[in-house]
Amino acid sequence: MYRERILVALQGSDADAAPLEAAKALAPLFDADVRGLFVEPDPAAYMLWTGPGAAGASVVSSAVDAVREEADKAHEAAKSGFDEVIKAGDLADGASFKRICDSPSDAAEQARLVRLLVTCPEAAAGKGPLADFTASCLVDEGCPVFVPRAGAIPPKSIAVAWDGSKEAARAAFAAQSLFGPSVAVKILHSPRNLDYHDRAAAAPNRLANWLKAREVEAVPVEVSGSGRVGEALLEAAGNVDLIVAGAYGHSRIAQFMFGGVTRTLLTAQDAPSLLIAH
Repeated sequence: MYRERILVALQGSDADAAPLEAAKALAPLFDADVRGLFVEPDPAAYMLWTGPGAAGASVVSSAVDAVREEADKAHEAAKSGFDEVIKAGDLADGASFKRICDSPSDAAEQARLVRLLVTCPEAAAGKGPLADFTASCLVDEGCPVFVPRAGAIPPKSIAVAWDGSKEAARAAFAAQSLFGPSVAVKILHSPRNLDYHDRAAAAPNRLANWLKAREVEAVPVEVSGSGRVGEALLEAAGNVDLIVAGAYGHSRIAQFMFGGVTRTLLTAQDAPSLLIAH
């Protein structure tokens, strides 16, 4: 029996390939089983009022039937892709697949007691059918999210965006299984707009000491420049395999990892993979 669970969000399209392969590679690193989740739209959400009479009812009924038919096709495609990857990765023990029809916030309850949600870059960027579900898992359920983009799994190099916040700390904890003596780690930090108290909380040595206890020697890198912090973070991260960051916080600490910065990290194209936690 595995100790952890990895949830992979599926939509029955070509976009499923990257998260499925990532989940397969991450599972042994976290001693986790893999659980596929197909989140289909609730047909009731498409039932707009069309006016009185049989004609309006007929239009609504036809639309709902069409949505259900497309959902059935997407479900079959998602299940087929999931089964293929599970078999290739020899992960059948503990693996499961579930189809759920619910609102994004209610469906996100499936992320409870899950170590990571793996989702496609499109959903992380706020686009496509899984966007609201992904956001609910991250923000409402507090489930760390892994977004596979460029970079090896397991990562050989990691950049941690550090501001001393609880969100950044949770992201570091979520990524704990990915750190190791052979992994090159750099701590990205910025002193911009920080008062004395905030500078103490955001000091990179706090994270460096935590990593050192795990036999990881991290190198602090100050994020400089007068432009947008999110873009500066991506530039400082360079060609690492993975960026680890906090998300959607409301700290006084210079909004270092929040708001527009978080959005920049989530929407970046051709960027390293991302592990983000709230």
